[in-house]
Amino acid sequence: MKQTLRLAVLAIVTTIIGGCQSDAETTPKVIHQQHTVAAETFSEAANELSASVNRVCRNYSNAALIDAQQAWQRAMQHWMFFQGREKGSENALALSWDIQFWPDKKNTTGRKLTQLLEQDVQWTATLLSEQSVAVQGLGAAEWFLFEHSELLKQPKGCELAIAVGQRITQNAIQLEAAWQSNPWQQLTPQLALVEYLGALSNQLDYSMKKLTRPLGKPGFPKPYQAESWRSGTSLANLKFSVEAMQQLYIAEGKGLDALLRSKEHFSTADRIALRFQTLLDSWPTEPSMGEMLTTREGYRSLLKISNSLEYIQIALQDDVAPELGIVVGFNATDGD
Repeated sequence: MKQTLRLAVLAIVTTIIGGCQSDAETTPKVIHQQHTVAAETFSEAANELSASVNRVCRNYSNAALIDAQQAWQRAMQHWMFFQGREKGSENALALSWDIQFWPDKKNTTGRKLTQLLEQDVQWTATLLSEQSVAVQGLGAAEWFLFEHSELLKQPKGCELAIAVGQRITQNAIQLEAAWQSNPWQQLTPQLALVEYLGALSNQLDYSMKKLTRPLGKPGFPKPYQAESWRSGTSLANLKFSVEAMQQLYIAEGKGLDALLRSKEHFSTADRIALRFQTLLDSWPTEPSMGEMLTTREGYRSLLKISNSLEYIQIALQDDVAPELGIVVGFNATDGD
């Protein structure tokens, strides 16, 4: 009887431990699959952006321009999944600055694009790849589509804009290829978990800086430090970033939320999940930070978003990391 009881207890313990190990081993696979799908989606959006710029240049019209602007916004939306994570495929990470040059504190994109337009060169994607990353990515496309769309009526402007679109597509294809292999496959479950938490923490830091830069000091905001100020979509982009982080945190029921609950840290899991959802549910309707920075009420709303992101960041470092036995290191954005 005692022997039977001991075997039964052993079986239960083994099942529990095996379940936890299984979750930890499954998590990297799910996260890799998320990145694979996101890279494919971004590649499709980049291709459509490039095609839409071509259509504007072939037959300029307000309708064609609006279509291209919307294609750009979709590409930016899908890029937010990757922005600032700084973990995973090294080949993919090497493309980050090529795809988006930000922050652009001194209008480097605008100045260098203007210089390229003045050169007696027939610009192609290949030639553009040899130039500064500031003129190759989504920021360069935004400059053409939202600030200097009149250049899309001119042969020289179209030539460069088309090259920018093609360059974005090339990098998107490389990004998709880079994520075909799982960078965490050879890591132990614990090391993979460290990378996972690091990616989320890095993206939180990056997103918080997308707020702190334009917020500046009270009474002295810096609207031109906001991401995507030319298109007036800085706040919309930030919301997509938060949605991407929530998706990463949940990871289809196999992420940090599930791992915390498997170890009975229900309070921590509930607090973070609720903060993510409350933040998104109460998100301002304005797509841009620009107008909000000019009013006291708008400024306070942006501060609330910043405080919520900081709350999640602190919870990750002070609660999630120790509860899951993770040693927190320095973030990729530290010192920026």
